[in-house]
Order: sequence, then C-alpha cells, then structure tokens
Amino acid sequence: MNLAPRPPYSTVDFKALTKKDPKFKIAWQMCAGKLDFQDPETIKVLSKAILRADFGLQLEVPDDRLCPPIPNRWNYVSWIQGLIDSTCPVVSNVYEPHRAVVGLDIGAGASAIYTMLCLQSRPAWTMCATDIDKKSFESAAQNLALNNLMTRTKLLQTTQLNALIPMQALGVNHLDFTMCNPPFFTDSSDMSASLKSEGKSWKPNAVCTGAEVEMVCNGGDLGFVTKIVNESLVLKEKVQWYSSMLGKMSSAKAIIDLLKKHGITNWAVGVVDTGSSTKRWVVAWSFGDLRPRNSIARLDTIANEYLPFPTSYIIHLPSTIMPTAAKQTINTQLLSLDLRWNWDSETSTGIGEASQNVWGRAYRRAYERQKKENTNMTDGEDTLNIELAFRIKVIDLASEIELQWLRGKDQVLWESFCGLIHRHFKKSG
Repeated sequence: MNLAPRPPYSTVDFKALTKKDPKFKIAWQMCAGKLDFQDPETIKVLSKAILRADFGLQLEVPDDRLCPPIPNRWNYVSWIQGLIDSTCPVVSNVYEPHRAVVGLDIGAGASAIYTMLCLQSRPAWTMCATDIDKKSFESAAQNLALNNLMTRTKLLQTTQLNALIPMQALGVNHLDFTMCNPPFFTDSSDMSASLKSEGKSWKPNAVCTGAEVEMVCNGGDLGFVTKIVNESLVLKEKVQWYSSMLGKMSSAKAIIDLLKKHGITNWAVGVVDTGSSTKRWVVAWSFGDLRPRNSIARLDTIANEYLPFPTSYIIHLPSTIMPTAAKQTINTQLLSLDLRWNWDSETSTGIGEASQNVWGRAYRRAYERQKKENTNMTDGEDTLNIELAFRIKVIDLASEIELQWLRGKDQVLWESFCGLIHRHFKKSG
C-alpha cells in the first residue's frame, strides 16, 4: 500500500478515525465516544484501527503479550528516520529517501511493530529483528507474514547468552541503525508498583498487557541499554547509529553520562511525546563522524550538559548587506580556499569539504605560493582526507546565513570555520 509519509503524532483524532475505519467506528459508538483505556480489548481495537488507517498494516497479538500504542511507536520510528536522513554518508544537497538502509529491532516483541513500521514507510529499507521469547517470536513472524514483509526481514530467535546485537548470527557486516524498546522494570514488584502508580500523582493513561518477559530485566531500562553501550564499544563503526528508547529522563541522562565517560562525542537525544502523561526519551550514539541536525539531536527540555555539540550556526546579516551580496561574498571567499566547494545558485546552498584548517593564515600563504608555482598542497581531489564537511544556506526572507556541520570529529575546527564566516560579515557590516 502506497501511503504518503506521515508526521509524528501529537494526538489522535478519534472522530476522524471513525470515518477511516468501520471497525473502530462500531467500538466508538458502543462506548458513546468515551474509550476505556484500562480495557485491553479497547487498546487492541484502537491500535489495529490506527495501523489499518494510517499505515495499511494488519496486527494480531496474543492476549498475554504487549499490544503497542501506535503513536508512541511511530514517533520513535519517525525520529530514527530523521536521524538517518540527516546523516547520509554521501554529502549532497539532494535528499535520498530511497537509499538502501539496514536496521535492527532489538526485542521485536509479539507485534514486530517497529520492524513493520520501518519497512512499510521506507520501501528501500530492510530490517533484522530479534527476540528471546518463543511465543513473541512466533507472533512477530506471523505479523510480518500477514503483511508480506518477511522477505525484507531477517528474523532471529536469541537467548540470554546471545549478544543483543548478534551481527554474525544475522549474517550482516554493517547496520545503519539499531532501535530498542527495552524492559523498563528491574523486577516484578517494580513493574507492579509502577502500573499501580505507587508514589505518583497520576495513573497510567492506558492498561499494560505486556508479559513479564517483555517488561522486566536486571537493571531495568538502564541496565539493558548499558549492555547495548558495552557492545557498541566493541562493534564501533560496524553500526552507524545505536539507539534505544528509555522510560525515564534519569535513565537517558545516565546513558549520556556513560557515553561521555567512554569518550563518545557524537550522540543525539529526543523525546517521544504523543500528548499524554507518558513520555519516553530516545538516546542514539555513533562512533562515526556524520553529524545530525540540531532539530533531531538536541532535545530542548533537557539540561545543556546532556546535549551534543551544536551542528547549526546562524549568522544574521547586518542591514547594510543584502542576501544577494552575501551569496556572492561566500562563493568568492570559499572558491579562494584549498577545499572542495560546490554552490547551487537555485537553492542558495553550498556544500564544502576541507582536509584541515585551510583558512588559517599560514596555510593560505603557503597555498597561494603553491598556486603560483603550479603545484598542489594536497594529494589531489579524489584522495582528499575530509576532516570537515559543511553546508551553507543563505535564506533571503530571514536575511540570514545558516551554517550546518555535516561531517567531522573536530569541534574546534567546526567552530573555527563558523568564526571565519561570521568575522567576515561583522567586518563587512
């Protein structure tokens, strides 16, 4: 079924859903428009209706296994897509929604919901999916078969002895991302207390039908994701982006502290918020040098110390400089430097790649001297070792310049480049 990409959910319009899904309309009329979210059957009817109406997917889940809330799950998938889209290995001005991507759903559950949403919304993607529970594994396989998605999935039943990211067993050498909805609770009493809202000022907005094997593990979500972090320290760049959902902001902060402790400087943090009292957080990290956009990576409701280094820098043009002049100035300036530079006048956007601080005074003097002698300081364009890739866009209506860090591990080099462009316009203004 070909469906247009949908944005993240903020709320669900139940009345609109009744017009899209006849089965949900019956349930809506029977309860006079007052859904009982503590009723497991209501949750199933709603989840199935949203999947049918918005994604063209069918869902069957055993009564004693977790029936996923679709808005919550889709918002995580949508965030992952934004992360992947903004860190394409081929630096260009062209968005590549059809590029081949391979992901891993750690603990797919009985619904295999993340795998199905990824595959249904991105036809060029393939997925790997694992689960340790036999009943959940068999149900996941049935859901994938029901929706004709098995041929694009490597499904593997694992055990407690397996790695959480079993690349060898899956027969893959590289993954573009991993995603996970880990068990949130440390033990059955912790789970029971949480579901009864003990010590909280609010009650869960919906009943939880999950089995203990889906909801409980040693150390809860923090313990589970710590295992993923430890595995990532060995696998490193065999996975472009490791990620997981977390049930508490404190858990997300603890994982970010752990990443920083291990010297990981490229991470992203997001929130899964569908307008209810329940929020979830997502942390992703990478050993590579591809840098995601601020809008993806920097959650504005968490303390600055837990945010990754900014990848966007805005320069507001002084009133004395028109955007047209700024474009010409930027293009002329960057063409004079020893770097790759490609300017697209139609979109007022340029892409640049540099091997080092080629705008430093000493380097520029040597470069000018080499040009006069008709020799190259670098080994040639094709073998350029890229230490910084960036995008520059001049926005006419806002009269501003947006600099975006696309690639690189050296924060100082990125800051230096931003300073170069900004100083020039300060002087000119």
